Parts: sequence; C-alpha cells; structure tokens
Amino acid sequence: MKTNQFLSIVIFVFISLTSFAQIKVNSSGKVGIGIDPDAGYNLNTYSAIFKSGATYPDLIIAGDPADYGKAIYSSSNNYCSVGTSTKQFKNVFAKYHYATGVLLTSDKRLKQNFRNIDKPLEKLMQMNGQKYDFISQGSDSIKNEKVNERDLLLEKDRLGFIAQDLQKIVPEAVFYFKDEDRYYIDYNAVIPVIVEAMKAQQAQIEVLKSEVANCCTANLKSASLASGTRNNLADNIAQLDQNIPNPFSQETHIGCFIPEESGTSVLYIYNLNGTQLQQYSMNGKGKQSVTINGNSLQPGMYLYALVIDGKEVDTKRMILTK
Repeated sequence: MKTNQFLSIVIFVFISLTSFAQIKVNSSGKVGIGIDPDAGYNLNTYSAIFKSGATYPDLIIAGDPADYGKAIYSSSNNYCSVGTSTKQFKNVFAKYHYATGVLLTSDKRLKQNFRNIDKPLEKLMQMNGQKYDFISQGSDSIKNEKVNERDLLLEKDRLGFIAQDLQKIVPEAVFYFKDEDRYYIDYNAVIPVIVEAMKAQQAQIEVLKSEVANCCTANLKSASLASGTRNNLADNIAQLDQNIPNPFSQETHIGCFIPEESGTSVLYIYNLNGTQLQQYSMNGKGKQSVTINGNSLQPGMYLYALVIDGKEVDTKRMILTK
C-alpha cells in the first residue's frame, strides 16, 4: 500500500514538472526559465535579458565572478545597447562613468521658448573654479589592493565647482534632490554661459581696439601738423565718433561732423550679418548727433556707418545690453 502511494506521488510530481514547470533543464545542463533551454546559452529566459533567436542579439552576459568589476558586460565589444531612444532608463546611478563619447539630446525639434542668456559675462566673472578632494569612503575589503589604490587616486585633486555656490549664479545648472539630500551639477549647462561670455568680452575688446586705433591716429596727426593747420583741416573733414555710452542699455548718442560742402549724408545701422536695420538722414552741417533708443533693437553688437555723397566715411561698432 505504501509503495503504491509513493509511486503515485512520484508520477504526480513528474507530470507537474514536465507539463507546468517554469524551470527546464536539458541533457546538456542548459537551463530555460519560462522557455525551452537554448543550446547557445547556459541560462535562457523568456525576458529582455537573454532573448534567444536571430532577431535579438546577446544583450547581457554575466561575467566571471573571479574577474572583479565585470559583473555585467556585452557579449562582444561595441555590440549591444542598454535601452533605446524610445525605451530609456529614467536614472542611472554610478560613482564613475567611463565612455569613449557621450551624446546629449539637443535636437531643435525637441525644444521651444528660446531666450538669450542674461548677462553671461557677469555670471562668468562670479564663478569660482575649485581644486578639491572627495571625502574618502574608505577601502573595500572585497576589492584587491590595486583597485583600492586606483579608487583613492580618483578622489584626489579634482577640479570643478561647488554646487551650492554655482546655484546662486547659474541656478539652471544645479539640481537638488530632496529625497537624497544631494546637489548635482550639469556641467554642460555651463558651456553656453562661457561661450556667450567670451562673445561679449570679444565685443568689448573690439571696441577698445577701435578706440585705441582712433586715439593713436589722432595723436599722430597732432604730432605732424601745426595747431592752426590741424584745426583748419578738421573743419573740412567728415568724421564719425564712437557712440557714448558704449555699451548701453537704454539709449546712446552717435556724434559726427558733416563738412559744409557735403551733399546727402546718412547714418546707417547694421547687424553683424550686414543687414540694414535703421537709417538716419543728416540734414544739418558741422557737428551733428543722433540718439539711438535701445528699445528699438535686440541686445547684441551692431555696426553703424556714416555715408556722405554715396561714400563711406567710417564704420564703428556699438554694443546693446539688456
């Protein structure tokens, strides 16, 4: 009687394993979970990790436990991806990220509401780069001595910003996660600030170079001509002055001198692409002045030129800030 009961239990278990089992092992020791074992895998699952068949590549292979630091890796070099553009991981946390290149999503079609960066040069001048060490987290007894030495080396002599300080200057580049109580910096967000600051600085340099050149020219004329002769020539030579103030935000004044014998005199305003934006007819003679309202233009650098009787007298730059 006991023998019959034992045989009944064995038969029931066998039927259950063969008909409804989720784990299957073939004669070669290959294992399948929710799917028949595959000859190409030690472990074959009906999931996104080890998908068999020609349609899908080998996504992930578990590394040799003895090979520390390679618990998960691709089946061949540069072969697989983690996630896709339409099926992305929301967050990836790691202490260090090693890569040949990093591509950031920057397609214009994904963006809107474009604005200029406000006062980039002022922001850049407030930033303070720092050299610092990370607080050591101690050695890991699991890792070997060589790996511990490398990790300790990576904690020393780092260059960067302090997130709490940068947040006061460029808050768009700093993120605080309350649940973790941690500040993070998007260093790529600092790059556009640097670029726009350099452009603003270069505009100021060009203005200064122009002023120095004009100053030197005036000094040379003063050194080579007698006072009376210089005054007589100045009375008959067309001249375009540098706008004051420059840079400006509200309004600026452009002075010029129109000789008495001149015909048509026009002051033109251009953008840096050479597109004419405004023009002012100069009806008077002698010293003249034109007032430019900052509200009539977008912040940026502009060119203005004085043209008398169809000939360019001079061209200068002016800078409009917010």
